[in-house]
Amino acid sequence: MTARPCRLCGARLRETFIDLGMSPLANSYLKREHLSAIEPFYPLHARVCEGCYLVQLDDVATPATIFQDYAYFSSFSDTWLKHAADYTEQMVTRFSLDLSSMVVEVASNDGYLLQYFRSHGDSRSGD
Repeated sequence: MTARPCRLCGARLRETFIDLGMSPLANSYLKREHLSAIEPFYPLHARVCEGCYLVQLDDVATPATIFQDYAYFSSFSDTWLKHAADYTEQMVTRFSLDLSSMVVEVASNDGYLLQYFRSHGDSRSGD
């Protein structure tokens, strides 16, 4: 296989970060009528770019394939929401975050963590 270009900087991807083999899509549960069909598997071969250090998969499924019948949204989990609120408090304290701080949520599913940082900032705006 020829080395693919990095999605960020364009350098050739040659270094393996981790190769986990083939895997079905996460949270894509088969319906009873599809149990005898062949389930699609995708390679989980992550490479690290030697130029910018971005870790990325060689092959990716399209968003339409991944999210056509996606079963998990973090906002539906009470335990996740409590964790997100508690985590926000811990990070605000640990890193002395204030209204001028920038917080970025990576691999955010439905982006529910950031609401707690936003509401934390709103509650402190009167200080």
